[in-house]
Amino acid sequence: MGCRGPVSRPVNAAPIGAESRPYEPNTSRSDGWLPALEGLRAIAVLGVVLHHVSFLSGLTNSYSRAGGVLARLDVGVAVFFALSAFLLYRPFARAAIHSQPHPLFRAYFWHRALRILPGYWAMAVVALTWLNIDYLRSLWDWAIPLLLLHIYEPLRLPVGMEQTWSLATEATFYLTLPVIAALGRWLGGRTPLARARRHLALGVALVAAGLAWNAYAHGPDSPLPEMSWLWLPAFLDWFGIGIMLAVLASWPPSTTSSPFLPNLASHGSDRGEEDLWSATPRGLRVLTFAPGTSWLIAGVLLWIASTPIAGPRALEPATPVESITEHLLFLLIVWCVIAPLVGRGSGGVPRALLLRPPIIFLGRISYGIFLWHLLALEACFRLLGFTRMNSSFWLLLATTLALAIPAATATYYLVERPFQQLRRFLEKRRTSRTTGSASLVQVETPPPVPALAAASDPAGHPALSARLVLPAHPAGPQHEGGDSDEKQGRRERGE
Repeated sequence: MGCRGPVSRPVNAAPIGAESRPYEPNTSRSDGWLPALEGLRAIAVLGVVLHHVSFLSGLTNSYSRAGGVLARLDVGVAVFFALSAFLLYRPFARAAIHSQPHPLFRAYFWHRALRILPGYWAMAVVALTWLNIDYLRSLWDWAIPLLLLHIYEPLRLPVGMEQTWSLATEATFYLTLPVIAALGRWLGGRTPLARARRHLALGVALVAAGLAWNAYAHGPDSPLPEMSWLWLPAFLDWFGIGIMLAVLASWPPSTTSSPFLPNLASHGSDRGEEDLWSATPRGLRVLTFAPGTSWLIAGVLLWIASTPIAGPRALEPATPVESITEHLLFLLIVWCVIAPLVGRGSGGVPRALLLRPPIIFLGRISYGIFLWHLLALEACFRLLGFTRMNSSFWLLLATTLALAIPAATATYYLVERPFQQLRRFLEKRRTSRTTGSASLVQVETPPPVPALAAASDPAGHPALSARLVLPAHPAGPQHEGGDSDEKQGRRERGE
């Protein structure tokens, strides 16, 4: 699952070169906010809830076609992984491609920790004390789940929080992303276009590595432990798709060769929309300029994934071919769902749906829904007398949402939001202190000025030397960072 927090640092505009112009942020969205992605989180988390309710009610194992489709709604995890990679890697890709300073890694890690840990720990304490207390015999037994290490220990997924395997995997991605960003910057390139192409190739390499790991891990002679199916390498393909989209969204605006998604980089281009349409390969136009059609294709791919071609519905192990098939289908679904929403087009029906206030609200508390919904399911079975694997799907779903949504709302307003406000307060205080110190230094230690130059300045105007002193925070584009679970409206934000 995804998570979110701004990583910002003032930078100078990129130098003007023969083949590039200074990077210009997309001003068609205020502060880089992509509001449709907030709503998309709601769709993704509801898919995860439907997937778990379907399995625990017994519908997944039935012979109905609906059970097959619901069994594949764990594609919501792929959406969250790709969203996190897109939102978190975009400021790093933008900085590398346009030769700007990258976001501070220390601030990035601080934001990630404050975003995911407080809410997670609140849920984990409840789950561990209520459902797992008999198995916690040492301090290390508590530390393993609280430090998100439970996917590296056999049979260590605590009851009521089994879904947090994806959070542990995503936390590993958070730790790895600076390494990926450093590798992308190390690849270099003389021009923005060359650097963009190499970053795109890096994303493709991650996709290939993820697919290769799955083929190896699911092989009959694989020496890897069973839990390796939950480790980061098994999902590098889904994260890689998000990184590719982040690179395309940062494509040099003055170039005319933006591959795949020209409209992502059309802002600031000398070419018109008609030229971009003509330059787009015919087979990709529906994914670039027709969001409704793209989502329809995603629905068809989901139906294909619900057939036996993508492996068993329940917990039975998949073969290497079935695992790769499912990952490839989920890759295509994620691309078809996200790519039209991060372009400059209107977004059509999908964006109109995702911008509905109830959907936006559910997206805002989606992290809490993800955290609490399995505990809500356990409450239904243990306190309400529902029967596991033999319950009414609709009754179980309604009861689960009735318990999970209030818990998620309370977590957002009582835990998540206060910590984000604290983070912004500390950042503001640190920034003001830095600015004040820089101003004090400029006043107390002015650069030496020849007497003639100082005396020749007209009365009432600052001395020429004072006008040449650079401001402490030079104006120019800023790098922001964020991801799949934080409200993006306070500067583009991770993830």
